[in-house]
Amino acid sequence: MNHVLHRCIVLVVAVLLLAGCSEDSSKTPSPAASAIRALVPVVLQTDWYAQPEHAGFYYARSAGYYREAGLDVEIRPGANFTNIPQLVATNRVQFAVGTSDNLLMAISRGIPLLGLFPYFQHDSQCVMFLKESGISTLADLDGRTVMLNPAAAYVQYLQKALDIRLQLIPLDYSLARFLGDPNFIQQCFLTSEPYYVAKQGVDPGFLPLSSFGFDPYRLVYTNRQFAKDNPELVRGFVAASLRGWRDYMASDGALAHTEIGKLNDQQSMEYMAWTKTAMQSNQLVFGKPEQQETLGLIKLRRLDEHIRQLESLGLLGGPVEATAAFGLSYLPRELVQE
Repeated sequence: MNHVLHRCIVLVVAVLLLAGCSEDSSKTPSPAASAIRALVPVVLQTDWYAQPEHAGFYYARSAGYYREAGLDVEIRPGANFTNIPQLVATNRVQFAVGTSDNLLMAISRGIPLLGLFPYFQHDSQCVMFLKESGISTLADLDGRTVMLNPAAAYVQYLQKALDIRLQLIPLDYSLARFLGDPNFIQQCFLTSEPYYVAKQGVDPGFLPLSSFGFDPYRLVYTNRQFAKDNPELVRGFVAASLRGWRDYMASDGALAHTEIGKLNDQQSMEYMAWTKTAMQSNQLVFGKPEQQETLGLIKLRRLDEHIRQLESLGLLGGPVEATAAFGLSYLPRELVQE
């Protein structure tokens, strides 16, 4: 064969091989690209603006725990939303936060929701008063004017189960009347209002919701069918969220606080650090060690008592069972107790 012809043939073959390789590489995504495309988008709907009371979820996202679980999690704030359970029921969002009393009432009315895990063992809601008002026990609230959310289940519990008569003023979230009237009493959160009241030189007293004998979890729930169809996804979300809360509470909180501050400029670093300390001192996230509580723990007897209370107050639309209302199989076994 002519040497020139031979060299031409070799060059043509080489070019064709290179073209083939180039075409194959364009069809085969890089590992990084594959990982990005493999992430499943889901929404976690919160019940307020970005705040440290949701910091464990922001920590899990910022630290990459959700991505490790194959999830692209949007944390969507929901200030003043009243239809969040309906958003979950219709699968417009996949996860949401709330309280166990509201969840149980919704389920009893046939709304297809499923409780997953508590991120607060105890709700941070409480009744706040000035110490000079003379209030020290629940009985001291009898006959008083109190600013509360009149639709809250615990208000029904106070009035019907404990026979405490209240002159109710609908909650407007303002502190103006509280600061101006030594006899004024109002609902607040242990993790929020006390900070602002203290800034005004006031040292208030509190009666935590859990001390009433009405003690809901603050938790995450999902759509029942969504969980059934995507069990591994839900387990991954639960595990990553619990890891986020655990690591947030063990850290200085800066990773989550920085993210929250970007999303809500009303949240200062000082305030968020104060709130984190309030969560610790009030044993909200990990609960009370003397009661064998810990992060994510569900006690079935406690839920049964909660159901009994709601039923006695006439707040349930039908029968509901704790074991059916909660997706216990999505939690590690050690986090489910009788």
